[in-house]
Amino acid sequence: MTGTRRPRDEAFVDCPLNNRHARTRTMVRPREFDEAEVAEGLLNAFWHHGYARTSVPVLTELTGLLPGSLYAAFGSKEDMFRIAVERYVAQIRAALTTDRRGVAGIQHVLDTVVRITAKDPDRRGCLVLNAIPESTTLSAETRDALQAALDEMRRLLRGHLREAAADSGVTLDVDRLEALCFAAAVATRVLGRAGQPRKLLQSIADGATAAVRDALA
Repeated sequence: MTGTRRPRDEAFVDCPLNNRHARTRTMVRPREFDEAEVAEGLLNAFWHHGYARTSVPVLTELTGLLPGSLYAAFGSKEDMFRIAVERYVAQIRAALTTDRRGVAGIQHVLDTVVRITAKDPDRRGCLVLNAIPESTTLSAETRDALQAALDEMRRLLRGHLREAAADSGVTLDVDRLEALCFAAAVATRVLGRAGQPRKLLQSIADGATAAVRDALA
């Protein structure tokens, strides 16, 4: 054979398979998926199946990611569930937020709960409420996330009730009315999931709103 042979060390450095920096560049790749779309897939998986019954095949099917990529990007199954809860709460928050004040704000919140419940063809109910029976098996961090979602709803209702009291100059039993309106929202979601007709759901919302109006009279 003829020609000049390179020193062994030089050949090792130049070879992409042996060059540590080249190997690092080959292995580190940017994520090739839309995180928002994957988060929506996680939400749909847990919302439809519940926490315990959401399997790895379900998660991969609805996110489009292989198990390794899914766990590498989002962590454990419970981590993924918290991502789903966060996305769900953000969507509900956006739907319930309004410039309406007082009783009009209460009516908007309760009517919107009826609308989003009744228009869901699968009648999945509320992701947060659905998870409560399973919450004893979940971590404290996840239970806190579920409780925070419930507390946020109560604060929203309480805020509108305080507006109603301030605008009318009437002293309201805010605690009692908040509990009533919150119970109406919860009942709407639970009964809606059970397939009860929209007319009943709307009657629940209307009854709670009427109770607030009566308290202001």
